[in-house]
Amino acid sequence: MLMEMGEPERGRRPWRDWLAGHRTITALFAGSVGLAVLGAVLVVLPGVVVDYDLTGEGVAAQDRLKAVNDVRTTLLQAVGGVVVLFGAYATWRQLRVSQAGLCATQGGYVTDRFSTAVDQLGSDKLGTRIGGLHALWRIAEHSARDREAGISIQAAYLRTHLPWPPTAPGAPARGVPINDVVPLECVLPMRRWR
Repeated sequence: MLMEMGEPERGRRPWRDWLAGHRTITALFAGSVGLAVLGAVLVVLPGVVVDYDLTGEGVAAQDRLKAVNDVRTTLLQAVGGVVVLFGAYATWRQLRVSQAGLCATQGGYVTDRFSTAVDQLGSDKLGTRIGGLHALWRIAEHSARDREAGISIQAAYLRTHLPWPPTAPGAPARGVPINDVVPLECVLPMRRWR
C-alpha cells in the first residue's frame, strides 16, 4: 500500500543501491583486485608461457630468465597500450562533454542577446531601437539556428513602424503595393569614390 502512494520501501535496500552508496569502497576494492590480477599475470604468466614454449628442451637458467623477462616486457607493453587507449577514450569523452557544455553556454548567450535586442526594439529612444535592429542582424549573421527568427522580427518591426506610403519626394504613389516598389539600389545611381 505504501509503495502505491510513492513512498520508498523501508528496511530493504537492493544490492545495486548498496553498491551505489558505497562507490568509493567498491572502486578501491576493484582497483586492488585489478592490481593483484595484473601482478599475478606479470609474475606467473611469463614463466608458464616460457615453460609451455620450451617443453622438453633443456635450456640454461640464464636463457630461461631472459625469455621470461622478454615475455614480461611484452605483457607490460600490452598493458601500457591498453592504458593509453583507455586514456585516449577518456580524453575523447571529456572533450565531447566539454563541447556540449560550450554549445549550451553559447546557446544561452545567444538567447540572452536575442531577448535583449527584442527589448531594445520597444525602447522610446531611437538609438536604442537602432541598436536592437543591429543586434538582431548580428545574431542572424552568426547563428544559423536563429537567423530566420531574427530576420522575421526585424521585418515585422520595420513593417509596423515605417510609414507607408513614404512621404519623401520621389516616393511611390499611395496605392502602389509595397511589393511592386523598385528597390532603392536599382533607382539610385551608384557613386564611385575616388
